[in-house]
Amino acid sequence: MKKVLAVFLLLMMTLCLTACTYSPPEGWTKNHHTYEEILTFAESMDPNATVSEEYTDTADENDWQYREWEAVINGVNCHVSSVSDWVWNDGFFAGEFTKVYYRIDTDYDYTVIQKILADDYPEWKCGETVRSKYHNNTIFIHLMLPEFRMLADDEIEQVWQIVCEINEEYKKLAIGRKIGFAIPSPGKYWNGNGEGEYFVKKYSQVYIDDFTEEGKKAFLQEYKENWELLESGLPVYD
Repeated sequence: MKKVLAVFLLLMMTLCLTACTYSPPEGWTKNHHTYEEILTFAESMDPNATVSEEYTDTADENDWQYREWEAVINGVNCHVSSVSDWVWNDGFFAGEFTKVYYRIDTDYDYTVIQKILADDYPEWKCGETVRSKYHNNTIFIHLMLPEFRMLADDEIEQVWQIVCEINEEYKKLAIGRKIGFAIPSPGKYWNGNGEGEYFVKKYSQVYIDDFTEEGKKAFLQEYKENWELLESGLPVYD
């Protein structure tokens, strides 16, 4: 009986895999992109862009593959890259299986915001892994405080002004990606594997990606409410 069940499961798996179809976005390929494709991509953003013919292959801790060419786009030293990414299957059991394809990307926006922060806002940092450069449509920037504490009203107002200032500087130079900001605060989480209840994670964050007055009000309210969680009676964990 076990042998019959094993054969049945094998046949079902084979059927699922053979019935899968994949529809990658335009421009995605099964193998790394060529230099000519990389150069064309760079020139689509800047007709005067230059790209080195030499490339560097790297892989991160999750085995995502990156082939990077050094480039100069709009006067910024950056990279244009062939980046591995997932495409989910269509057809039978849609969305259950993935296949790796390669897309073209650039760390131009990441390089721009890194320079802005390094020059004028050293207390703000964004991720420095290769994945953070290519796999997020929004680049999140974290406020690095010398101690974890609730900011006073005047301090949080200054944070908002700086956030808007950085965003304005960045928008003048950015090509595609947006930026967001992460401000340290407690956070409320659901413990699905333990007691099955909500708890407070002491070291969490409030995010800002809406720079309108409505966005400011929502941020200030969430920030205040998050710090009040420490007095809510919920379990608090680091």
